Amino acid sequence: MTLSRREFVAATAAGTVLIADWVSSASQDPRYARAFDAIDTMVARYMREMNAPGLTLSIAGRDQVLRVATYGMSDADRKEPVRADQLFHIGSISKSFAAITLLQLRDEGKIDLQKPIVQYLPWLRIEPKDEITTHHLLSHSSGLPSWVPVFPTDPAPHRAGFTPGSHFHYCNMGYAVLGHLIETLDARPYPDAIRARIFEPLGMRSSHAVIGPDQRDRTVASHIPYRDERPYTRNGRLADAPQIVFDNAAGSVTSTAADMGLYLRMLARRGNPLLGEKTFAEMSARHIRLEDNAEPGYGYGLFVEKLDDHDIVRHTGGMVSFMSAMHVDLNDGIAAFASVNAQQ
Repeated sequence: MTLSRREFVAATAAGTVLIADWVSSASQDPRYARAFDAIDTMVARYMREMNAPGLTLSIAGRDQVLRVATYGMSDADRKEPVRADQLFHIGSISKSFAAITLLQLRDEGKIDLQKPIVQYLPWLRIEPKDEITTHHLLSHSSGLPSWVPVFPTDPAPHRAGFTPGSHFHYCNMGYAVLGHLIETLDARPYPDAIRARIFEPLGMRSSHAVIGPDQRDRTVASHIPYRDERPYTRNGRLADAPQIVFDNAAGSVTSTAADMGLYLRMLARRGNPLLGEKTFAEMSARHIRLEDNAEPGYGYGLFVEKLDDHDIVRHTGGMVSFMSAMHVDLNDGIAAFASVNAQQ
C-alpha cells in the first residue's frame, strides 16, 4: 500500500475531527484546553513529517484519564480512521507489566529477587548460573545476549558477556526468561497472570498479554516499509504488515489508548492500587546507570531519570509494525502514552 502526502494530510484532518468524539469532559476545562490544542498541533506536524498513518494517544493524571484521542488512518486504502477501541501493540512497554507482576509475587513471599534465578528455573541454561539473579534480569544488567529464543531444551548455555550487575545492556532475552518465571511462580500461563494481576484490577477490559489471531479484527491496521532490503526514507512507501503471533513477556501486550490511560493513572499514583509505596519506589529506583557517570538509569521495567528536577519514568516500545512511548512525571502526577501504527 502506498500512502501519499495528500493522504496523510487528509488523515490528519480526519484525526482532528475524531478528537471531539474521544476526549473526556475534563478536556473542556480551561486549564487543559490550550495544552490539548498544542498537542493536536504537534501531532499533526509529527504525522506529516514522519509519514505516520495513524496515532492513538492517552493522557492521565492521578485521579482520572484526562484524554483519549485518535488521529489519522488505520487503513488509508479503505479510508478507515483509527478508532479509540482498536488495539495497538505496545512493545517493550510490556516489560513494566512483567516487573509489576514479579514484585507482587516477591511481596507474597514467592521469590527473592537477589537469589540466582536457576533456583526457580533449574532447567535454564545460563552462565554464570550461580550469579545471575532476577534483579539482574529486571534491570538489564545480567550480561546475557540481547535477543535469542529461550527453551527448556537449549543444548548449550547462554553466557553473560560481563560480570552480572556491572553494566546496563538491554536484554529482551532476560524478559523472555522472566515470563517463564512468572508462569512457574504463579502456576498459570503468563497472559492469565497479567490479566488477573493487572488488567482486571485496573479495569483494562480490552487488553491482552499475547498477540494472536483472535485479536485481528480488533487491532488497528499497521504498516512496514515496502522495501525492507534498503534504508527507509522518511516519506518512503509503506506496505500492510503481516499478522504475528507473540507471547513473549518482553513485548506481548496489546491495548487501547483508553486502557493505557488506566495504566498511566496507576503509575502516576506511584503504583496504587497494584503496588505499595515502598515496592513502587523500588521499581522506579535507578538500579543501573545507562552509561558510566550518566544520570539516566533503569529500574525494574522502567527507564528512570531527572528532568527539571522532576522524577520521570518512561519506556518506549517497538514492534514489527508499531512504535510506542510512555512518559510519567511522578512529581506532578501526569502521564502520557502514544502509539503509531507503523514501524519505520
